[in-house]
Amino acid sequence: SIKRVAKIMTDISEASREQSSGIEQVSLAVAQMDEVTQQNAALVEQAAAAALSLEEQALTLTRAVAVFSLEDGGTARTAAPARAALAHGEPVRLSILSQPKIPASLPRDEAWQEF
Repeated sequence: SIKRVAKIMTDISEASREQSSGIEQVSLAVAQMDEVTQQNAALVEQAAAAALSLEEQALTLTRAVAVFSLEDGGTARTAAPARAALAHGEPVRLSILSQPKIPASLPRDEAWQEF
């Protein structure tokens, strides 16, 4: 009977050590998750700041481009929609022409100049 009680005490002690080790591992995992969460939060803040900066730069660029006009005296195709979008605080979507327009008065080979 004493051997049986000693065996039970040994088993309880062993289980207690295993439980303690498991708790340490869980604690370490939680600490690592907390560290990664803090890193992710910092990355989100950086991404938000970068997005805001890009938005401000796009707005500045849109305002700068809106002053250009075409040779025929009309305003650039993107100017009116850009102004309307800016007035309402909406994002501006610009399209890029696939080829630059070369005046018909110039022969094709003389249209470009070297600087």
